[in-house]
Amino acid sequence: MGPQKIFTTLAFAALLTSSGARAADAPVSKSESVLTLRLNGQLTIDPEGRVKSFEIRSELPPGVQGIVERAVPKWTFAPILVGGKPVTAQSPMSITLAATEADGGYRVRVDNVVFRPNTKEDYEQALDAQKQAAALGMAIEVAGESGRATQPVVISHKRLTPPSYPQGMLMGGVEGIVLLVLRLNPDGTVAEAMASQSSLLNVKGRTEMLDRARKMLERSALSAARGWTFNVDTVNPALLTAADLTVRTPVEYVLGRPGMKDSTLAGKWRQEFRGPNLRVPWLSEQADRRIGVSDLAGGEFLAGTTRFRLADEGIIGSTL
Repeated sequence: MGPQKIFTTLAFAALLTSSGARAADAPVSKSESVLTLRLNGQLTIDPEGRVKSFEIRSELPPGVQGIVERAVPKWTFAPILVGGKPVTAQSPMSITLAATEADGGYRVRVDNVVFRPNTKEDYEQALDAQKQAAALGMAIEVAGESGRATQPVVISHKRLTPPSYPQGMLMGGVEGIVLLVLRLNPDGTVAEAMASQSSLLNVKGRTEMLDRARKMLERSALSAARGWTFNVDTVNPALLTAADLTVRTPVEYVLGRPGMKDSTLAGKWRQEFRGPNLRVPWLSEQADRRIGVSDLAGGEFLAGTTRFRLADEGIIGSTL
């Protein structure tokens, strides 16, 4: 398999310097240059946690279809319990693949798998299921995690002022994405905000210079996000936790379309210079399920907790 290399060289070091970027902005953790591809679909598991069926809705590049169809049926999950009894369960699914050069070709791995609703309609369906179970006095839980019932939260934007495109990046023709993680107050205002990961698209250069460019985008996105407001709808507001009120959303800086837009890049191999994926400080290690900047398209939200748990976390990072 040979994903096409699509990046170009851009000389914008002087622009970064004139825009006030500082060497201290560069993160200490390792960044990487990688090709990524995101696939969207749906998956159903049986009461034992085995894959019953799945569907990939994205148009797949040559060579990817067979790889995915062989891999997914082998996955297993912690069973979903309703009222203490295992049931058949369904979830939207997105798979992110990553390709890096190796031995004259490419090594393709599972970069991440996300089993969370990623549209308003998905959230509303999950909320309806929770309400139906609650009306019958039954909790929806994950096997092995009794006592921690999931609580779907429908979060929709109320006011999102788009960020400004940093002048140096705009003049240099540099595009990128920032994944924001926000902890909301129950009234929908932003209590805390962080950039958990960011990447530049289709660009190469010195690592230090590119890391400074990523930080410029992060500062721009965070400055705008702190004034955003959301609508929060859930079954029992009194039981909302930090995990329930955490929302992840990407901010895309694409020439002519800065801010939160639907990406034209989804479903295609794209080259990213990607920074480290940072821990969310207000979430426990169990609640801080890994979500990366490559896993979401512009305009998507991930909020609340998920019922789906891979029995073998080693799938993430495994070679296909």
